[in-house]
Amino acid sequence: MNRIPVAERRLAVDTDALVRTHTYAHLKRSLDIFGSLFFLILFSPAFFIIAVIVKVESPGPVFFLQTRLGKDGRQFGLYKFRTIQRDPTPGDVAGSHMAISGKDSDITRFGRVLRNSGLNELPQLINIFRGDMSFVGPRPAVLHHEQYYTEWHRMRLNVLPGVTGLAQICGRNVIPWGWRVALDRYYVDHMSLANDLVIFFKTFPVVIGHIGTEGAEDLYFDFTPPDEAYIAAELETRGIWRTFFSHTSPDMPVETDELTTEQKQTA
Repeated sequence: MNRIPVAERRLAVDTDALVRTHTYAHLKRSLDIFGSLFFLILFSPAFFIIAVIVKVESPGPVFFLQTRLGKDGRQFGLYKFRTIQRDPTPGDVAGSHMAISGKDSDITRFGRVLRNSGLNELPQLINIFRGDMSFVGPRPAVLHHEQYYTEWHRMRLNVLPGVTGLAQICGRNVIPWGWRVALDRYYVDHMSLANDLVIFFKTFPVVIGHIGTEGAEDLYFDFTPPDEAYIAAELETRGIWRTFFSHTSPDMPVETDELTTEQKQTA
């Protein structure tokens, strides 16, 4: 009986995996290019209307450009519609241009509408078309988070960041950052077109239903790695569509670091 040597079998398996990964990457990038171009054209009237209202309501630029960490830690400019007054409220030493608190007095009235609806993220279609981001992937990291990263956390930087991701539709703001990173790591390990489609379409009911928006601020700097086996088991048992984690889980570690306004950056 002729047997294929173990080394050759492993090479064949690795080659198949590489081909699948290569095909997936090209297909995903093609969908990002054509999808972002399609939505940019489709939403061009909305872009114009929102830009006019933002400009009329308060002085300042239409877009808010924030430096974020992309794939492999490369920095890029993330586009959003400006939702904050150009000048911070008197007494707010740190400034609140990056605040996420819905109670922040510097958020404009229309800015609150944009944030609640997620429309402030619409300009990230530009980032997708440019290749800085994808429709689906870990959210681009804010710069001040990098100081808390270990090699475990940096795995989320191995792929292009996304407008939406597994952490956004399975936990959002009601889980510690360590749990968000664990969900991102799970996504990186299980990337597929099928998972991308589930994440993309689940984003709509999560955003429209305002699910997971009112998270406790003391979760923001808890980067403690959780039990990844528990997270994987939940996702694989219940499926991505039906799974949503919450900080009320008894298994979740919670710290109580107080946030300054400057640190309340949008995820």
